[in-house]
Amino acid sequence: MKQTIQMPAYISLYNQFESFVKVRNYKQGKNKMYQSTVSEFLSWLEAKGITKIKDVTSEISIQYFDYLITRPKQRGEGTLSSKTIKFHLFVLGLFVLNLLEDNQIDKAFYIPSYSGNNENPRNVLSIAEVQLLYNNAQNELEKALLSVAYGCGLRRAEIHSLDVRDVQLSSGMLIVRKGKNSKRREVPMSNSVLSYLKKYLLEERYQKLEGKNQLEDAFFINSKGKRMRGEHLNETLKKMLEQTNNYELIQKEITLHCLRHSIAYHLAENNAGIDFIKRFLGHSVINTTYLYAIKNKKRKPVTHF
Repeated sequence: MKQTIQMPAYISLYNQFESFVKVRNYKQGKNKMYQSTVSEFLSWLEAKGITKIKDVTSEISIQYFDYLITRPKQRGEGTLSSKTIKFHLFVLGLFVLNLLEDNQIDKAFYIPSYSGNNENPRNVLSIAEVQLLYNNAQNELEKALLSVAYGCGLRRAEIHSLDVRDVQLSSGMLIVRKGKNSKRREVPMSNSVLSYLKKYLLEERYQKLEGKNQLEDAFFINSKGKRMRGEHLNETLKKMLEQTNNYELIQKEITLHCLRHSIAYHLAENNAGIDFIKRFLGHSVINTTYLYAIKNKKRKPVTHF
């Protein structure tokens, strides 16, 4: 809808975004679609009485999403198409990156992604579904696996390579010594994650090594006291899903990587800064993190994490 920005501060942000788009050589089109999309968002904020861009929260962003999916077309009947809504959200993602680069905001506010009615969303678990997995875990290894895949956001290869020395119980940090592109990172562990890993390490893992090679470095070991392979890790997760007896959850075809996407989504949904999520996941560029946290995910109500 054609609206005019009134506030000088928002006019300035609009002009900065226009330069941002031109520098990156995005195709403008005669109607300046990128700029008009941001103009509509800023005009909507003004109408809501939000006068500072730093006051925009994820909940306000979701309210704007609700506005978009019910907004009438400028021409013809009906509401905006899925394609148009996705374009609006894509442009808002660029706008957020522009705001971050210009230090206009301290952290990114969450922008829902929209897949329309005919596409399958990426398999992301809700917090309630993650808790269901924990509640139905049958041993400490299963809880520990959940804790590093979801609670620490590790990739499957990183879980496979994890050694005992990498889980630093005293400092509360988990060390990924060789992540993607051989990058090293430190991941903070929550108190609950720390508790699950400590219990597995000192009880179940210790028992598995009795009478076997006590020098095994691997954190996750099989019944023979050897490092668990990636395929075995995924099989363990599949077994955990079946233990819930929840048909909908089982049908989601969840993998360990889906748990990594889930924690990224939950962090973004609950206002974690995009820079924090970038470091947490071990991404090289912030653009990857932003897309990773919301890609292919239909909007759901905000939950507290």
